[in-house]
Amino acid sequence: MSAKRRLDLPAIERALVEVQGRFAELSRHFTEQRDPFTDEVLQNMLAGYALIDDYVAQGVDLFDLQQLDLMLEINATVLCGQDPARRVEFAQHLKATEAHFFNNVEGGIKDLFNWYCAHRNESVWKRAAGVYVRILSKPQLFIEGNNRSGSLIVSYLLMREGKPPFVLALDNAEGYYNPSSVIRNSAKHGVKALYELPKIKKKYAAFLEDHAPDPKQFFLSAKQSAACQGIAR
Repeated sequence: MSAKRRLDLPAIERALVEVQGRFAELSRHFTEQRDPFTDEVLQNMLAGYALIDDYVAQGVDLFDLQQLDLMLEINATVLCGQDPARRVEFAQHLKATEAHFFNNVEGGIKDLFNWYCAHRNESVWKRAAGVYVRILSKPQLFIEGNNRSGSLIVSYLLMREGKPPFVLALDNAEGYYNPSSVIRNSAKHGVKALYELPKIKKKYAAFLEDHAPDPKQFFLSAKQSAACQGIAR
């Protein structure tokens, strides 16, 4: 546990459990069929939130050339958590993901890094939305788990600016999954992308800002944070 932990992980878990419990009902409003919201998916996402909480606390800049590879750990965490046995089981996949991440000219980390550098001066909402679009559009940044990894990287960017993280909830599930389907079916490059992706980014940025939770919902209070620091010591 980070001594500077800010996220209220039990509160995030409650929100995710609520979505999980009504996922079949929510899915009827999704434009594409989604994989089941299993207990493993939920627990791995919680581990992912703990990871980005530590990144923010430690001052990690995921868009520093020396730290870009830390995004791979986010993806590995959403796929197999922190369990060493699962990491061994996924070893070949994780190795393939690393090669894809660094070597895919059209959709790898170079594309994402270049986009981010060109848009550093935009609002955090537009930067976060744009990063999500670059991660999820074709070709995707990771082989698998782009939605979940992307939402955690979005949360990391928001938290770095003092904003609360994006957390899947009953009131934002449809607004999250349906645009994500549009993005997944959009190409990063080409004439169509030149006018289509900026529009998608603008809409998704508005969605993130409009659905930003009250900071008290997912951030620990100063008293709770101090208590956590005491426990960590």
